[in-house]
Amino acid sequence: MKEEASNHRMKRLSVQDHPDMLVGFSTQDFQSAMPIDVESLTEIIDYASKEGYQFIEIRDDSALLMENECKELANIAVHHDIDVIYEIHKNPLDPGYEDIFARGLSNTLLFPGPGILRTLVSKSEFDADPTKKGWTKKELDALIKASEDSAYEAKSKNVRFIVENFNKPFFGGGTNYFGLSDFFANTALTGLQFDISNPFRNTSRQKADPSDVARYLPALKDRWVTTHFKTAIAGEAQPVLTDNPLTIEEVTSLMGRQNVLYFTLELMGVKDKQQCFINHSASIQFLKDRRILRE
Repeated sequence: MKEEASNHRMKRLSVQDHPDMLVGFSTQDFQSAMPIDVESLTEIIDYASKEGYQFIEIRDDSALLMENECKELANIAVHHDIDVIYEIHKNPLDPGYEDIFARGLSNTLLFPGPGILRTLVSKSEFDADPTKKGWTKKELDALIKASEDSAYEAKSKNVRFIVENFNKPFFGGGTNYFGLSDFFANTALTGLQFDISNPFRNTSRQKADPSDVARYLPALKDRWVTTHFKTAIAGEAQPVLTDNPLTIEEVTSLMGRQNVLYFTLELMGVKDKQQCFINHSASIQFLKDRRILRE
């Protein structure tokens, strides 16, 4: 099986100065143009293999893929020598979280790869209040318990549970409101999927200073697990990689120092399928031109 996969793979993307890093992308990039089903995901896995990626993140927001579908996709991924990280899109404070987490954890176990399950750290608690800056102490305590309970359950099955920074502030405001750094100061097992643009987007309830974020990330040590490379200009996320307030070069360097292995493209989705592939190619070329990636 591995021999067939290596013959099928014509090239391999790698990070220029960090050959141990793995290069992949999230199926979120195609979500506006392609359904999350076996046919579409098979096409995406085949594309990933041909283009030299080593893994994909399957984003299945409510963990609706059935067991038989996951097993079929897992076999396809193994054949193509592609690892899979599984992503749900329901934050731990959402009332529907527990059932989706349970299904997501079960599905994660069916796929080849590192055994990583990712979700958002925040969303629903901010959606109802456009003036809300950060978590209350009560919300923070509830989030800590829900996330750590998930992380412990995942660990019992050899799965790493991680959360992605989203619309909440990266840093808190003392006792007035709490942010991502407060969450990680009070948890032990939950890991981070760092999105490099979200702290600086217009959707953030309190934009962070890029220098402060760069100084903070090393404090996470091995709890920083994966990175989403999505970039923003003037606070707006882009469909192709561009410059970013915290540069791709600096983030990649920080990843290398901390042995963060998963370098993931996550682009703003577009509705035209062919344009999704074009945007991927343009983003890879951007990274090659910047001497970050090579084949």
